[in-house]
Amino acid sequence: MSTKWSIVSITRAHFGTYRNARTDSPMPTDYLAFVGIPLGTAIFAGIMTHLGHFHLRDISRLIGGIGVFTALLFGLLTNTFTLSLRVRRDEGLDPEHPVVTQVRELFFNLAWAVVVGCTLVTLLILAAATHTTTAALGPIWTSTLTFLVLHLMLTIFMALKRLWYAHEKIANLPPKPN
Repeated sequence: MSTKWSIVSITRAHFGTYRNARTDSPMPTDYLAFVGIPLGTAIFAGIMTHLGHFHLRDISRLIGGIGVFTALLFGLLTNTFTLSLRVRRDEGLDPEHPVVTQVRELFFNLAWAVVVGCTLVTLLILAAATHTTTAALGPIWTSTLTFLVLHLMLTIFMALKRLWYAHEKIANLPPKPN
């Protein structure tokens, strides 16, 4: 895979945030919450689709909304990059300062959310192009899209928590000398 479009480093960085901040050990509960819950729900949705109890139709209507949402996430990612520069350069904070760490992990989570959003938009386009608006998606499509939507939303909640934490801690920084 070309390094110009490889997402391996983004993937590693994002999943590297699933760690306990105090012990720096992996957090199984994070994997359960951010991967297990979407996976379990996706499997359930796929089974319900297979049994005829759940139907996704006319998903082309979601493309615009998810596309705009992903574009807004990309804008937030660029703002977070600027924030990262500011807390390091302008505030002169140590790389291991809690605010710097939270902003760095926020950046990793938002970058992953953009990847998931782009993947979701691409799959929505493929599903819409291969199904009529009245035809229900099959279990595989339903499971895949369900997983991606839930994983994206939970990742956004994680980013929101990190942004909130950084906001609270930035207010406690000492004033800059003139």
